[in-house]
Amino acid sequence: MLKRILPIILTVCLLFTVNIGLAESATNGVNETTIAEKAKMGTKIEKVTDTPVTLTMWMDVSSHDVSNIIGNLQDADIIKTLEEKTGVHLELKLAPVGEAATSFSLMMASGNYADIIIGFDGQYTKGGDAAIDEGIIYDLKDLVDKYAPNYKAAIAASDYRTRGAVTDSGKMPYICEPTYMDDPGLTYGGSFIRQDLLDKLGMSTPVTYDDWHTYLTRCKDELGMTRGLGLAYTGISKYNSFNAGFGFEMENPADNFVPVYQVDGKVMYGPLTDGYKDYVTMMAQWYSEGLIDPDFTSTITFDDGVAMMSSNLCSATSDHGGVLGYINGLGTAVDPNFNFVAVADPVKTAGDQLHVGAYKGGAGLNKIAAISTACKTPEVAVKFIDQLFTDEGFMLCNYGTEGKTYNLVDGLPVYTDLVAKNDKGTITDMLCAYAAPILWPFETVLGRDDVSTSADMSKVWSANDDFSYTYPTNATLNAAEKEKYSDLYPDIKSYVDEMTVKFIMGLEPLTNYSTFVDTLNSLGVQDVVSAYQSAYDRYMSR
Repeated sequence: MLKRILPIILTVCLLFTVNIGLAESATNGVNETTIAEKAKMGTKIEKVTDTPVTLTMWMDVSSHDVSNIIGNLQDADIIKTLEEKTGVHLELKLAPVGEAATSFSLMMASGNYADIIIGFDGQYTKGGDAAIDEGIIYDLKDLVDKYAPNYKAAIAASDYRTRGAVTDSGKMPYICEPTYMDDPGLTYGGSFIRQDLLDKLGMSTPVTYDDWHTYLTRCKDELGMTRGLGLAYTGISKYNSFNAGFGFEMENPADNFVPVYQVDGKVMYGPLTDGYKDYVTMMAQWYSEGLIDPDFTSTITFDDGVAMMSSNLCSATSDHGGVLGYINGLGTAVDPNFNFVAVADPVKTAGDQLHVGAYKGGAGLNKIAAISTACKTPEVAVKFIDQLFTDEGFMLCNYGTEGKTYNLVDGLPVYTDLVAKNDKGTITDMLCAYAAPILWPFETVLGRDDVSTSADMSKVWSANDDFSYTYPTNATLNAAEKEKYSDLYPDIKSYVDEMTVKFIMGLEPLTNYSTFVDTLNSLGVQDVVSAYQSAYDRYMSR
């Protein structure tokens, strides 16, 4: 199997089903066609240069190294197809797996930039505006206006996209990767519970924390579920599902790991709130009673999470919807009744409205591709990337090659066995090899899984949550704020992670909470909050 990355990074879906059609796109002022309509390829990939052009592209493939599937990514079908159709030869400059930061730093130091740099924003700490001002990358705004009608239309499809595609100053450092289901009210992560255990115990679905306490206790005492509630290794449930009821939010993967949230425009940091203290107090009690997975601090990689969920010793956890089919497939091999299902996140009192909780997968807008000033033909680079935003490009990037990786059934793509039943990896792994890598500039169907099934789970998780406290994904720190964040936050995060675990495991008494807050203040947490407050205010003024 492929090497996996941390579960907080792996935000794509691994659902082992093959029907990937979506009847209608979500609503939020987005004028999108259905996938079935896109499959008709209303807009085609076009040749963008009459004279052959080579463009170099730097990228990190650590999240999905597909070398054991197709060997060299340079030989991927999508690279060959795009060259044939556009006239552009794409020469990949791949960072060694696990060494992206070093590779990027060496490229910056040498000045020998690739023409297209994937993931520039995640590596260059000063931000896009600074990189433009320093002459490293182009401001793409005029180039997009002139040469990228498909991308321009995709970004204009909603206010969310339009606002997020530019910086506070109005510059456009990147071609972004919008999510097909562009609805910030939809979520793709939340709580899971073993429905078969509920049935065995004769219990209804738990709603409040007290209900959950009863369920977990009975699972432990009567059914031997010794791994109980599965938490992330930080002690915070993935996608904030079990802390949402306490009114605070911690880092969300698809929110670019933003450490803050906002309440009526005021930026907040969870560990400074009473909600955090109440959460760790409850979790400490549950842990002492044996209701929480005793090995939660070791659940770090994706494989760790899979082992925990499919152990037949775990009665509840939280994750994104795409893993559910995969986990249930593994679980039923041990127990034919094994059945995790999506369930609403717990609340203190029945009927409570949640405001934070899960990652808003329907409103992703990743900053993906920068074009460096070393590129001698930036207009060709922009035209080339624009082809990925055609209907034909949409199908190619998301699903690969018709007849090889999918077939159209009633107008909807259905995966072939090459993708759906390949022992070399998951569906996501196969699509990274035979369609587009996860982090590429195209309009992505979240995880490229069974979107309709994920949407059904989303309705469960969204039923009592309006996500109104979420910090906007594309609010950006300026250069000075980024520097402050980089200087201060790593130590803050390490301290919070350490102390959260200690509080829950009873290694640090809750009577020391005030000392914990004092230490956070001494580490500069208020400066970090202030930086995000300024970025939020600028974003809302765009």
